[in-house]
Amino acid sequence: MTEDLYRIGAVSKLTGVSVECLRAWERRYGVNPAEKAGKTRFYSEIQIHRLTQIKRLIDQGHPISQLVKLSDADLANRLGQYSSALTPSNRRLKVALAGTALLLAEEQFSDSNRLEILRRWPSADAFASTPLQQTPPQRLPKLDVVVLEIPSLDNYLIDKYIESTDARIVVVYHFCTDNDLQIATERGFEVLPWPSTWQQIEEACLRSGREFRTTSSTQRRFSDEQLFHLATRTSIEGCTCPRDLVQLITQINAYAIHTERCGTVNTAANHFEISLEANEARACLENALSVLVEDEDSVQKAN
Repeated sequence: MTEDLYRIGAVSKLTGVSVECLRAWERRYGVNPAEKAGKTRFYSEIQIHRLTQIKRLIDQGHPISQLVKLSDADLANRLGQYSSALTPSNRRLKVALAGTALLLAEEQFSDSNRLEILRRWPSADAFASTPLQQTPPQRLPKLDVVVLEIPSLDNYLIDKYIESTDARIVVVYHFCTDNDLQIATERGFEVLPWPSTWQQIEEACLRSGREFRTTSSTQRRFSDEQLFHLATRTSIEGCTCPRDLVQLITQINAYAIHTERCGTVNTAANHFEISLEANEARACLENALSVLVEDEDSVQKAN
């Protein structure tokens, strides 16, 4: 028996599926362990990954009777992942951790051969306030993933943290509302509830990154300072269009932010989609402003 086989109790802790469920699934649906030794059941790492996917889909409302018939690729597609995401690679991912619970979890599983932990912070706010490029005596290699632990799943905070790094973000949250979780999922964020096993964190890091759908804080072409400069310093004789465009852009940006906030308390309408449409409208106006103001130096001076 090889070392990569796990007893049913360990599998239950790793996947979140109770021992009773695992035994019932074996009887009813043929979800058999890799090996048996008497009454002791052993599962492989591949089976643990599959069971973890099934558990996540069950939590989203999918019935087990349908899930057990799906291939691994179909399960991955339902979760919005690529089936090759967990293919072993010779290169370990370069990862940073931000959060006390994450650092404690790492201490118990420090022998990971899939992740290389390069940076650590006690909190997500500490990560966001530390310029990654200022790391004496030499700059660290480019990070692949930053794992952030946050008390409550807040999409505005996630946008703030995204601005601090070019790496892909994995968010581990302690609490969330159904609406915030839906928005984060629709945007393509990789989010995990705490407590999560170290294996689940590893798998979240290894999954192929989905392109997330940005909101106003990450889509803007011009900062507020640049818009103010363009409205007050750009001189086109007899024309108020630069100022008018800036006012429209500012108003639409404010409305996009409002619809996102309104969506956190009012689920009757899809406020997230409304916000995306508003952001697209603002982007069109920003393009118009850039065409109108041909002197790019006027934008640079506002930085």
